[in-house]
Amino acid sequence: MANNKRRIVAVMVLALLLAGFINTAYAQEDEEEHGILCEVERDREMSLSLSQSSGLPGSTITAEMSVTLIEGDRPRGWRDAGFAWTDGHSIIGEWVIVGVVDGEGNPFAGYGTWSVPAGETLTGYASAILTVPDVEPGTTLQVIVCVGHPHGPGDMHWYDFTVEPFMVVPETLFGGIGVVAALLGATLLYARRSN
Repeated sequence: MANNKRRIVAVMVLALLLAGFINTAYAQEDEEEHGILCEVERDREMSLSLSQSSGLPGSTITAEMSVTLIEGDRPRGWRDAGFAWTDGHSIIGEWVIVGVVDGEGNPFAGYGTWSVPAGETLTGYASAILTVPDVEPGTTLQVIVCVGHPHGPGDMHWYDFTVEPFMVVPETLFGGIGVVAALLGATLLYARRSN
């Protein structure tokens, strides 16, 4: 009888130990210094926002940006916004290039040679859907946006984003079922032996 109780306790301890190994923790890497990834010749007021600041590899986020042009700026020269993932030194994946539009939805590319008049400003907007790259969970990346015309002067801005650790659902599910089954089996075995 005492031998069976020891077995039951051993099975329960083993089940709890195995359950503790199901979740794997990843250490977060140190943030790296952001490098110059855009050609920047003009500095304008910009904003960048993300629909979320962390996510799983393969999930999508929405990045939205705005840039305010000042007198003398030609909107056509600020017609493209390029969004990309970076580790601070290089681009991860491909650039997502979208057109910049004004507050009424008119593309900056259609402004021709018109310039912002003296004493006025013009704000442009762009948004893109980005897929979180497949990198080590816990990695801190940046979403960068560069605004300007292709290979021309512009401005840039970035926002930090953390790739979250993930659990493989079947392992968690099977582990939970295993723990419950072990506890139920031990209880039934104990009840049977007690009678």
